[in-house]
Amino acid sequence: MVGEAAPLPFGQDTAASLAAVVAAFPARPDVAVLSGDLADDASAEAYRRIRSLTADLAGEVHSVPGNHDDAVGMYEVLGGSDDLRLVRLSRSWTMLLVSSLWPGHDAGRITPETLAALDEALTRTKQHVIVCMHHPPVSTCDDAYCRIVNAADTLSVLHRHRRVRAVLSGHLHRAFDNHRDGIRFLGAPSTCRQLTHGGVPHFAPTSAPPAARLFELHSDGAITYQTVAARYAHAG
Repeated sequence: MVGEAAPLPFGQDTAASLAAVVAAFPARPDVAVLSGDLADDASAEAYRRIRSLTADLAGEVHSVPGNHDDAVGMYEVLGGSDDLRLVRLSRSWTMLLVSSLWPGHDAGRITPETLAALDEALTRTKQHVIVCMHHPPVSTCDDAYCRIVNAADTLSVLHRHRRVRAVLSGHLHRAFDNHRDGIRFLGAPSTCRQLTHGGVPHFAPTSAPPAARLFELHSDGAITYQTVAARYAHAG
């Protein structure tokens, strides 16, 4: 979560940590995706601050809403308006931005209408596809908070289309790289703090620094990446 004037979760100044990650990028990417939970209070001021901090990050900057976001307010400041958006990345790749925001809930849900639109968009495209959403449809955490409640329906749509190469998500504050039935599921690290899951309390911060992932999409459908971390680490 970023954009707040005062230090927010875990005593972290989230705007400063985001700025530190942006400063660590070795080169300007063609496209950046902000993977949700962008503003804890979902205020226009916070989204304007995010826009300022990421304005020069990439040639294009896109975003998907997380459970802490207000989708309407976020879209008004950062652009976009629909729960499904298609972005042509190159001659070989298409990106689909999908809202998993379930208003009033921390878990995710993709509406039947959005799933139908996703299915239709995947049917039309002849390119390799990368799908971006906030909540992971294949989670590395079994807590209800960490899931898409209709993950089975979501995966059914994704697995019908052999051109889907990967699904990128945020939400968990932990990086992961898993495969399931031919699709790669990639979790982004947090530009705030990385978390462990499953203890008491369930979430606990780690000493790993704020970070992001920098992906390269190859014309044959392969994906490689590197982790871009702020040049400092938190105390444990």
